[in-house]
Amino acid sequence: MRSNSSVVIHPKRKRVSVCLTPSMIDLFRVEETIAVVIDVFRATSSICVAFDHGVEKIVPVESVEDCLKYREQGYLVAGERNGEMVEGFDFGNSPFSYMDEKLIRGRSIAMTTTNGTQAIHAVSNAKKVVVGSFANITVLSEWLGGQNENILLLCSGWKNRINLEDSIFAGALVKRLRHWYDLHEDTALIAETLYKSANFRKRYFMRNSSHYQRLLHLNLQKDVKYCLRKDTHPVIPVFEHGYLRNILKDQQS
Repeated sequence: MRSNSSVVIHPKRKRVSVCLTPSMIDLFRVEETIAVVIDVFRATSSICVAFDHGVEKIVPVESVEDCLKYREQGYLVAGERNGEMVEGFDFGNSPFSYMDEKLIRGRSIAMTTTNGTQAIHAVSNAKKVVVGSFANITVLSEWLGGQNENILLLCSGWKNRINLEDSIFAGALVKRLRHWYDLHEDTALIAETLYKSANFRKRYFMRNSSHYQRLLHLNLQKDVKYCLRKDTHPVIPVFEHGYLRNILKDQQS
C-alpha cells in the first residue's frame, strides 16, 4: 500500500479558500477568516484609486436609496447599476472618476455598486474584511502573508454568478500566498490554474467574458485596461465600523 507520507501539513500554517460567487458564501466559515473582497471590473479597483488619491473613508451601501441619504451628511455619493452611473450621483464606478485630488482629498464617499459593495456586506462578520484588486496586489499579498489567519477570497461575480476576471485575480493572489499558506480547497486550485492560463494575455483571454462585453458595449474599454494593471495604487482598504479606510495611511502617518 502506497504511503502518503510525502504530504506534510505544518500545524501552524493557515489555509486559503476561494468563494467564486457570493451565492456560495454560506458554504464557508466566514467568521474564522480574513475575507478579501474582489470586484476587479470595477468597484475594488476604483476603491483603491480613491484611497490613493486622498479619500478619507468610503461607506459601502447596498441600495441606491440608502446611498443618497449620506449626501445630507456631507458625503459625496457614488454608484452604478448594470455598469452605468446612477443618475444624480457625483461619481459612477470608473477608476478615472477618483483621480481628482482637489475634489476628493479628505472627503468621505458613500458608494453602492451592483456587485462589489454587496459582497463586502456578505462577509461583514469576518475577522477582517479587506479589498483586493490588481491595483494593490503586492502590498495586499504581503500584508496577508503576515497575518497568520485563514484567508477567504470572495469573488463578487455578476449578480451572484461566477465571472472570469474576479476568478483570475483570486488565482493571482492564491499563487502569491503559497509561500505562507496551505491550499486544500479545490476552488483555490481552480482559480490559480485559471490565472496561470490567462496571465500573459489577460485582456485577450477574457475578451469574450460577459462583463468584458458588457463594459465594451458601454464604451468602457479604457476602464478595463486600467483595472488590469498591477500595483498602481499601493493601499489596503479595510472595512471596520461600517466603513472602509486605508490602513497603510495610518501606518505612514
